[in-house]
Amino acid sequence: MGLRKWWWVAAFCVSAFVAYTHMMQRRTTDCQKMATRLIELEQETRLAREEKETLALRLASQDDPAWIELILLRQMGVVPEGFLKVHFKR
Repeated sequence: MGLRKWWWVAAFCVSAFVAYTHMMQRRTTDCQKMATRLIELEQETRLAREEKETLALRLASQDDPAWIELILLRQMGVVPEGFLKVHFKR
């Protein structure tokens, strides 16, 4: 007679256990996704910092007379007085 009277307690406990295990699996999956996303964001942050440093160095070097001379020599083909300019054919 006791089982007939308290069956709903057993059914509630079983359903609560099933709901708990389902939620814990979802939580574990969500935690794994967040950990992966965190790693991706850390990599993006590192790359952004490296690019920022590179751009800052490039910007700072634009005021350097030696850098300006190097750019004029390499990219524009300007030759200082007294130097001989040589052209190579491919």
